[in-house]
Order: sequence, then C-alpha cells, then structure tokens
Amino acid sequence: MAGSVSKPPNCNAVRCQLEMGELLHKTLDEYDLLNQNWKPMRKRDSLIFPLKSGLKDEQLRVLKDLSFEIHLTYQKFVQAELSNNPHAQLRRTVSDWLHGSSNAEEINVLLSQLPQKWERYGDMIVLPERAFESDDWVGLLNRCSESQLKSFWQCVTEALSGRRLARQHPIAKDTFRSSQTELLYGENGWVEFRDHGIRFGFDATQVMFSSGNNTERRRIGNIPMDGEVVVDAYAGVGYYTLHMAYRSKAMHVHAFEMNPHSIEGLQWAIKANHLENKITVHHGDNQLLLPNVYAQADRCHLGLLPSSENAWEHSILCLKPTGGWLHIHMNVQEKDIESWRLITLEKLRVLAEKHGRKWSIESHHLEKVKWFSPRVRHVVLDVYCQSRNA
Repeated sequence: MAGSVSKPPNCNAVRCQLEMGELLHKTLDEYDLLNQNWKPMRKRDSLIFPLKSGLKDEQLRVLKDLSFEIHLTYQKFVQAELSNNPHAQLRRTVSDWLHGSSNAEEINVLLSQLPQKWERYGDMIVLPERAFESDDWVGLLNRCSESQLKSFWQCVTEALSGRRLARQHPIAKDTFRSSQTELLYGENGWVEFRDHGIRFGFDATQVMFSSGNNTERRRIGNIPMDGEVVVDAYAGVGYYTLHMAYRSKAMHVHAFEMNPHSIEGLQWAIKANHLENKITVHHGDNQLLLPNVYAQADRCHLGLLPSSENAWEHSILCLKPTGGWLHIHMNVQEKDIESWRLITLEKLRVLAEKHGRKWSIESHHLEKVKWFSPRVRHVVLDVYCQSRNA
C-alpha cells in the first residue's frame, strides 16, 4: 500500500483501482471492516467501499500489506437496498422467528449476538465457529423441538440466500487435519464453486478450504510456470495445484495428498477443469512418496500450516540439480518475520550442502497472506536456488 493506514479525519471509506475491487471487497468482508448498510460506488476507474464506523488504526493494519494500492478517504454513500444487505435481512428474519417466543428485551440481546461474517461455497453458507454459540443462543436453541430447530436453521439459510447451512469447528488434530464443519441445514456437505475461474468441488464437512488465502491463490496463479514440472507437497483439494496447472500453465504438477476426502475433491476438480494430462495425484504420505520425484522439479510448493519444515529436505532433493523455486508457507510471529526469513535461508543452505547441491540460495519475495491469529501471520517465502556453476 502506498502510504499510511492511519485514518484521516472523518475517514469512512477505502478506495482502490477497479480491477482490484474483488480482492479488496473480500478482504474487508473477511476482517469485518465493510459497512453493509451502504452501497459501494464506482468513480471513473476506482471502486470505493464503505467502512464500519469506529474502526481503530490497529484494525486497519490488515490493509497495510495488500499487494495493491489503496487510499483511505471520506465519501457520501447511498444506503444499501434491503435485498443487498444480508446483515439486515438476517436480522429481520431472525427477529420475525423470535417474535412470540421471547420478550422484546431478550430479542434485542439475541439480535446483538448475530454473526457478522460468513463464507459461501456454492449454495452452502458456512458460519464461523462461534455463531449462535453464546450462552443466550445456546439456552434458547436447547429449548427448541427438533422441528423448531430445523425451522430456525432454514430461516437463517434463506436469509443469507443459501440452500444449505454449516458451522465451522476447529480443524481436527489428526494426520489429515480434517475439517469438523457441522452441517446445520441441508442433505449433504458436497459443494461446487469457481475460484478465479477454476472449478472446485469437495465435501466441506470433511475437508478444509480457506477463503482467506484468496489473494495468495491469485498470486501463485499469476506466476508464469510455462514448461515447468512442479511438486505440490500438500495438495489438499487443489488449492494451489489447480491454479499452477491451469492459470500458471505449468507443464505438469505432481500433487501429494494423504486425506482420501481431499483426494476425492482434487480428482473431481482435475476432471472438471480438463487437467487429466497435467496433474498426477500421489495418494499417501509425502514423506514416503516424494523420493519418487527427486531431481525432477523446477519448483516445489510447500503449503502446510503452521509449518512445512518437515518437507524442506525433500523439496531440496525434488528440485533439479540446477536448482529451482521453493514457495514455503509458515505461521510466524509478526516481530520475528525477518529473523525467520534469515534462519530459513540458512537451514536450506545447510540441507543443500548436505546433499552436494552447490547452490546460491536467496529469497526473492516474502508475501504476508493474512493474520492467522493476533500477532501471528501466515507468510509465504519465495526462494530461488541456483547452481553456482550456472
């Protein structure tokens, strides 16, 4: 971003170039900064989005690391129509459902605790983990009959223009890092949608998909990989595999994944995007399977959080003897990012020397993808390894 994120006086809006509007909108929505009561507006080649009132400088710091230019400003907006305001629609629908079963004071308390953000995968709305989980809501919903509960979840689903409703839960601490998303309304968890023009499909109750990584999927897909052989050590449902094969135009991608539910989604997407000849799926533990592609890759993608270090040595050996690119994902304390970058490069150099790789290893870019938790960032380090004899 070109400039400070400190709010100027009377700031109520953020402006960006037209082509960056989709990315900025998703960022504002994800971090609960967007004021849904007003309509975004276009001015010439710019888009202007309304911000929530009362935001502090620290809440706006997420905008500091966007990869495109934005400006905080003041703008008069037109009030959003009811049909364009899902928060207002949810509030009206839930208020109507509560009418007659609770008094006015209880209703006001419950309405103040409605979720402020959610994700959409196709026709499925996925609520955050704590949605409708306050003591007041749990107490009310526990008193409902099965039919009343079904009616309530149906109302919430339809208010948000969905057909199915789910609620996130923490990722399971198992080998597969399985999703524990709870289906609240609807028959099954299979979803289909497009992401930057690529078709995805998977069971959202069985595997995870982070819409917060949208900017990184876009970035990776914009990197030219023509003629390259790529190794994706943690493919999942194809978050990055599909972008590298389809948008980056890699010659071939070796996708390693051990979760059978993720593989089901990945194989569906490979067929849906007509990539059968460009992606090979390796089903199983990458620690055992990565040696099968040693010395074949021009690029290795290591997309596991909180750390992908378990595959660093394999990735060095997967690259061709002349070297290549590594994309290393990691969760890092904000204050430690620079020291982590230097330590990572040194560790990679030691691993390369261990296996006789006489390489120059340098970082070319560090992408701050998103805040993972307070003070902890999801980052991606782009590392280039080149033979000193080249």
